[in-house]
Amino acid sequence: MIIANMKLDTITPIQKYDGIHYKRDDLFAPYGDINGGKVRQTIKILELCKNEPGIVYPASIHSPSPTHFSRVAKEFNIPCIICVGGTKPEHLDKHPMMKICKSFGADIKIVAGHGMKTVISHRAKQLQKDNGYYNPDFSKHIHTHKELMFINAKQVSNIPDNLDVLIMSVGSGIQFANVLKGIHLYKKSVKRVIGICVGPDRRKLIDSYLNDGIEYKYELALTKSAYSKPVKQKIDDFKLDDLYEAKAYKWMLKNIDLNQNILFWCVGRRFFNGME
Repeated sequence: MIIANMKLDTITPIQKYDGIHYKRDDLFAPYGDINGGKVRQTIKILELCKNEPGIVYPASIHSPSPTHFSRVAKEFNIPCIICVGGTKPEHLDKHPMMKICKSFGADIKIVAGHGMKTVISHRAKQLQKDNGYYNPDFSKHIHTHKELMFINAKQVSNIPDNLDVLIMSVGSGIQFANVLKGIHLYKKSVKRVIGICVGPDRRKLIDSYLNDGIEYKYELALTKSAYSKPVKQKIDDFKLDDLYEAKAYKWMLKNIDLNQNILFWCVGRRFFNGME
């Protein structure tokens, strides 16, 4: 189920299956395709720079973020360049996220022979300069436009009180920080908030997003699965994201007593446009 034509402040539902609560933020899909909390923030970021001549966004070929920026840029009629590395032009269409970006009208530029974000970002700067375009970097905007945190923090308002455990996958840590902020704002009682890092430990980044003098208590755990290796997981009639959520879910099954009051936060699932 995808809910299209949603407003930014629409509160997505809580559903319960086999005794576990699921925050279905993946149902936020205002255009009927890309989905999840990061879409809200992408919309807000591009509203801030909609008068720019275009955007340049550096990213991993596996990341869903380029599809968000490509799709919202299309909606706003903003030219969009996605900078990646670690692939060849003839292989781009073999990567689902890149194929979708192209279908949304983005121009994909391979700027590095490997996928290191620092190098890709450095080389993207030259494209920005050459075109007079703007980099709508998530981390930069989260630090400079605090309202971006509150957009998704509001989604905590309808989670159950007195949870024993809240589990959430962690990529860059932005969405996880939003949820921690929301738990504080709405005074929710959650004994353990656990972020499952799909990739490196993100504590320093998370703490930098939350740098407001408030003590946020949370735990982080690392998955053993490689970032780019997908894991399949279905819950009742919906699937979890195969790079992030499914790995966090598998960790939960192995490490958490399921006889507790648990909420699993569905951050958003990669959009495949029928290409699974």
